[in-house]
Amino acid sequence: MKDADQIRNLAANLEAAMELRDMSQETLERLSGVPQATISRILNAKSNPAVTHVVRLARALRTSVDVLMAVPIEENLLTPS
Repeated sequence: MKDADQIRNLAANLEAAMELRDMSQETLERLSGVPQATISRILNAKSNPAVTHVVRLARALRTSVDVLMAVPIEENLLTPS
């Protein structure tokens, strides 16, 4: 998997986790300590974030780094086994 694919996976999973928790970027910033501008760049797949940021985001969203970095479910369903 290429770095660009991993960044897109993170963006998709972060957005899904935020929607699941009904959490805005501002609320996620407050809970995680990750600046809103950084969250926005991650959501737009424009950033390769520091590991510490991913860990903080996962904790604030009550999920794991593995879940945030996984291939999104939609893509899993489309990929032949």
